[in-house]
Amino acid sequence: MVFLALSLWIAAASPTPRSGPPQAVPQAPSDQYPSEEALRRYAQGRLLEEEDEPTAALSEYYRAFHMDTRSVRTAQRLSEVSARLGDAQQSLEFAEKALAIDPGSARALWLKGGALFNLGRAPEALPSLQAAVAADSEQTEYLSTLARVAEGLDRQDIAARAWRGVVGIDDRDGEAWFRLAAAEARSARFEAAKRALAEAVSENPDRPGALFLEGWIEEGLGNAARAITLYQQHLKLHPRDDATRRRLVGLLADARRSSEAYREAQIVSRTRPGDAEAIGVEADLAFKVGQTTEAGQALERLARLAPDDPENVRQRVEVLARNKRGRDAIQLAESWAAGHPGDVRGTMLVARARFLSGDREGGLADARKAVTIAPDSLAPRVLLGRFCQVAGRWDEASDVWREIRRRDPTRTGVGLDLAYCREQAGDLSGAEQAARDVLHVEPEDPRALNFLGYLLADHNLKLDEAETLIRKAIEQEPDNGAYVDSMGWVHFRLGRFDEARKELERAASLTGSDPVVCEHLGDVYKQLQLNDLAREQYKKSLAADHTNTRVRSKLYGLR
Repeated sequence: MVFLALSLWIAAASPTPRSGPPQAVPQAPSDQYPSEEALRRYAQGRLLEEEDEPTAALSEYYRAFHMDTRSVRTAQRLSEVSARLGDAQQSLEFAEKALAIDPGSARALWLKGGALFNLGRAPEALPSLQAAVAADSEQTEYLSTLARVAEGLDRQDIAARAWRGVVGIDDRDGEAWFRLAAAEARSARFEAAKRALAEAVSENPDRPGALFLEGWIEEGLGNAARAITLYQQHLKLHPRDDATRRRLVGLLADARRSSEAYREAQIVSRTRPGDAEAIGVEADLAFKVGQTTEAGQALERLARLAPDDPENVRQRVEVLARNKRGRDAIQLAESWAAGHPGDVRGTMLVARARFLSGDREGGLADARKAVTIAPDSLAPRVLLGRFCQVAGRWDEASDVWREIRRRDPTRTGVGLDLAYCREQAGDLSGAEQAARDVLHVEPEDPRALNFLGYLLADHNLKLDEAETLIRKAIEQEPDNGAYVDSMGWVHFRLGRFDEARKELERAASLTGSDPVVCEHLGDVYKQLQLNDLAREQYKKSLAADHTNTRVRSKLYGLR
């Protein structure tokens, strides 16, 4: 059989006799061999590879390539075997030789990308791997390599497309389905992630990590109770998974299941005794469940990690202030400031302690003082801007955000804060301009797209543009409840009440019945004359925000 295959190869490589004058030999990629010896060496190399003798195979390929330096096939084998032997630099060298002969070779592009990745040059590897897939999208090894490199670079959009390509070729590849689900979840495409995970589990029900991923997806879809159950099941199998336990702590705390959250937080801090964040969470929850002695002990452990570090002091100040220990928080901040005279961080600590303890005027005064002490630093200005915004000092907050934006135009988040404060101050045109300024710098920023779209829709302006903007945001994050709410509100403004109902019911599910979403959904039900449903949504909105007089009036206005 081997002899027959070799004979056929030789026949295919033999030149066909031609009549007429001799022609110049074209310098094109060679899959032919100038001698039977070169072909024999190549064939021997392939046999040695099959016999798991890569070093000996490499020697044969060297000889074959020496005899025919225009052979793409031999250069590719040299690159591939070198990679197999762990020599990424040599693999790259021969991949580039193959590409010098045939720049469009998909396999050579793939080999080059793999070699670059193994050399720690992932950003350079990505374009080669994308080119390989563009040249030949039917090879799952090309697609999966591209996907894994993209994952490492946090290019989840590319990773998801590549994994979709893999399962499009082999829909029984459970691992590819799982990786696709993870990529979709990281891109906040939770409905797509849920579908992909269902396929993965059908192929491999016991795949490690499936419970966690399902929990993460359910969390993203607003199903907190289901996510809690899944995380708990995952932790029974993987009790040392601190990352999942941290997520569980957060969900339990948000659900006001403080006792359970505290028990889980204790486990995290015991397994990570040097983790300041974990200890801070434990202390905070201890206060919330009435374990004041344990809370104090946790704060002492936190202090011992770095007693003089201002970040450590900030954590302790915030825990104390949030839990009605304002006097202790202020005393701690003032003590650090007294020990570091002239350090603006001390003034900022005192400002934070006062503001969070309820002395907003004192906190604002200290924040302004911090700006005066360090006028060239952005940190005090950010603190002042945040305090002004929380306190409803819209004009002052706008001035602060505008100055920060002037100093650093790349801070898109600050630009949106500026837009929000201007809107709250009644400066609608100024808010619109601030949002457009952000989009001028980051035209695809989904937050800015949604902000401007919702701003226009909420004020019943430029509704066609608003719909376009929000749709662009949703294309990037289709399961973002805030964006879905915005789309529902655009439909409402346009009088498309059935479409609005569909979007807003989904938004309510995604956000766990956010009070604004519930109000919007109540308005839609009212327009559809579904007053019982409207009443239910207004009550949900008020349960989350009992100070909202607008919603209360809507509720009382229902017959």
